[in-house]
Amino acid sequence: DGKLVVKANSQVVPETVVSISSGFKSLREALIEKGVITTQNGVMNFSQDYTFDSPSSAAAVIMGRNANGRTEWRTEAGVTLKEIQETEVE
Repeated sequence: DGKLVVKANSQVVPETVVSISSGFKSLREALIEKGVITTQNGVMNFSQDYTFDSPSSAAAVIMGRNANGRTEWRTEAGVTLKEIQETEVE
């Protein structure tokens, strides 16, 4: 359904770039304000599992910059989400 779950304790890049879209920046700030993303000992991470509406919004919030989630998310073997989705369609 296009959603992506980021698991609790997943790390978040602490800074955002100036060019991050306002929507992703607002979402990130809202998650920090709600305590979904917290900082402990200088490390930002998710305090709970969180479901994003898209892989790109999850990647952008975590990376602090605009991102294409279909190419940023990879398996441990390096296979992108895009490659997985294309294989499923075939």
